[in-house]
Amino acid sequence: MSTSWIQRIRTGEVINVVTMIFGIIAAYFLTIQSLKLELSAKAENRVVDTLDKRLSGLEILLTERTVSKEELFRMSQQIESRLTRIEMHLTNKSGVTSGTP
Repeated sequence: MSTSWIQRIRTGEVINVVTMIFGIIAAYFLTIQSLKLELSAKAENRVVDTLDKRLSGLEILLTERTVSKEELFRMSQQIESRLTRIEMHLTNKSGVTSGTP
């Protein structure tokens, strides 16, 4: 009779240890994922800051001199291509694929 009582205690201890190990592993992976999200947010902020600086430079150019239609058209195409590249970069980073069912 005393043997089954000891076995129950040992089984309970084993279950507690296994639960603690799974908890530690889960906390580790959640921490790693959180750090990855923070790093990607910083990288996105850096891209947005760079784009903002370039657009500010464009605004200065526009105020300093007049721009011909061809130059304005070329600049608008460049801005559009840059925004498309940024959008593709962010879409690929997040794993979202557009246009697929």
